[in-house]
Amino acid sequence: MDWFLLVISSAAFVSILLYQDLLGRAKVLNRVPVKVLRVVRAAGVSDHWKEKILPRYALQLLLQSLTVFALLLVALSPFFVSAIISSQVHGEFLHLTASFPGILASTASAILFAKILPKRVGGDYGAGSRILHQLVLDHAFIGETLFDIEKTLHGAERQDVSEEKHVFVAGLARAGTTILMRTLYENGNFLSLTYRDMPFVLAPNSWRTCSKMFSRDGQKQERAHGDGIEVDYDSPEALEEVFWRTFCGNEYIKKDSLVPMKADGETVANFKDFISIVLKSAPGKRYLSKNNNNILRLDSICRTFPNAVIIVPFREPLQQAYSLRSQHRKFVGEEDPFTGKYMTWLAHHEFGVYHRPFVFDEKMGDTTDTEDINYWVQLWVNTYSYLLENLPSGAVLLSYEALCDNSAEVWQQLSQIVDLKPYGSSICFSKAYRPIDEDVLPDLFFEAQELYGKLSDNSIGGNLSVNKPATA
Repeated sequence: MDWFLLVISSAAFVSILLYQDLLGRAKVLNRVPVKVLRVVRAAGVSDHWKEKILPRYALQLLLQSLTVFALLLVALSPFFVSAIISSQVHGEFLHLTASFPGILASTASAILFAKILPKRVGGDYGAGSRILHQLVLDHAFIGETLFDIEKTLHGAERQDVSEEKHVFVAGLARAGTTILMRTLYENGNFLSLTYRDMPFVLAPNSWRTCSKMFSRDGQKQERAHGDGIEVDYDSPEALEEVFWRTFCGNEYIKKDSLVPMKADGETVANFKDFISIVLKSAPGKRYLSKNNNNILRLDSICRTFPNAVIIVPFREPLQQAYSLRSQHRKFVGEEDPFTGKYMTWLAHHEFGVYHRPFVFDEKMGDTTDTEDINYWVQLWVNTYSYLLENLPSGAVLLSYEALCDNSAEVWQQLSQIVDLKPYGSSICFSKAYRPIDEDVLPDLFFEAQELYGKLSDNSIGGNLSVNKPATA
């Protein structure tokens, strides 16, 4: 672990140096003595003017020296933090850092990272950031080590949140899950993981402490889906999947599909610890998750948090299938290698080159052609048939159409279920609707519509929806 901490500290040191432009500040500092010498040697400058200007130069020199010194301490802080972490687990980080192999390794790491890192960190994922993400997220043992360190440093004083009414939004993508989670998050009663927690998702408190030294604000940008939803570093996202992929990825991530799983007792205990650690920074708040993969482990979530509310949004099948296919086409056409890896690290396989469908007791169907609308309708039928039969007692169905057609009324019902003060009068969800003229298999079409009716009958606000007639 000490070697891992040494490499990470060296990379962080270089990143901070370049981001804060410490070398540029040092050059500016060197100019001040040059100016002083010029003034002192200048024959045309009176002694009276020299007496006035030299103290100003002296003050400027002092302030800039203190600034450079402070920034140097900030750049070295990852080594200090790593030393503390190592001491907590009886490591020998300081001894390694001072040894010849340690000096050689840290120097090589720093030089290599400086070569691949942009001169001044910019953009969402520069070369250095991409390598850091791959180093942390692509190796399960690193994630497990980070989680063990986090529990050692921040686990002793964590609160017991096992009986709280946490909220988990999970379903098939393109049913309004993200905007639903965002609206719940804005209430202020919940805490979620955000993009700022990447890539050290399994060590959120330690990472927040370290990243404060060089964190920055970012402008909101439309997310890759192209659906008008804007994100920045503080936007909540489904990052908890890093936990499940790290500790039991082989159980549900197959070569060409995602399948249901049941976590063992140790994993359930670890997940409870993980959520407690995430919530440590905001006592009194409840955890909010939007993670579609959670439909594969609803039983495990209920065993971890028996009072949790699981919200399963659904949408008219042809509309949702059409939206899924549209997103799949978009990601296939624009997905670069890093984006593909990023989505794989988060086990987000809803669409794109690395698409892996949910597969339950039955096969996907006769077609595996993702260009065929029948593929996505069959996926919809398989997914919601499974959910309708396996919903735990703490789960509720939510009609996307009802939420959009009668926002205030449905939101008031939902607020009561999740124990929020209703603020339905200011809530308004906009429904996306497209006329669809596709060759859907008649039997599949009627099966989907029949299932949609059953879901609506058992959903929040299902009897309030003003649905447009389905077309095929």
